Amino acid sequence: MLIVRYEVSDGRSGEDVVLVDQKWSFGRVGGEETPTVETDDRRVSRGALVIRDSGPGPVVFRGQRGEQAQVGLVSDDGSTEWLEEGKAGNLTATARRVTFDLDDENVLTLEVDFADRGSVVERQQQAAQPHLSVVPEATDVP
Repeated sequence: MLIVRYEVSDGRSGEDVVLVDQKWSFGRVGGEETPTVETDDRRVSRGALVIRDSGPGPVVFRGQRGEQAQVGLVSDDGSTEWLEEGKAGNLTATARRVTFDLDDENVLTLEVDFADRGSVVERQQQAAQPHLSVVPEATDVP
């Protein structure tokens, strides 16, 4: 489960719960699916930003077209991983914030809360460990 807290440049803000088989999206209306958070800003693509839950953490997909757009995954230390058009990136325990800018103007900022699940390797190692079970001691019955 994900909790997405967002703030749009037009003043709207909110919080959405996203379950495992669902997705959260931002964009203009008119595509195949209505986005979770809509905008009428003509510069924003349909399906401009999509967030889905996955193994170690949420995946952020940049559907926004054009070089004037910047979608970044922001870490706690302030560093930013910029996503290219049509590319995706993973949020992590230390990078939970996403910024969406057009023409140097912030259009959307969001933060995603999710339980830390460890890396793929850590989860594979944990799954490979044998599970211990407690067997009750046999007692002598007279």
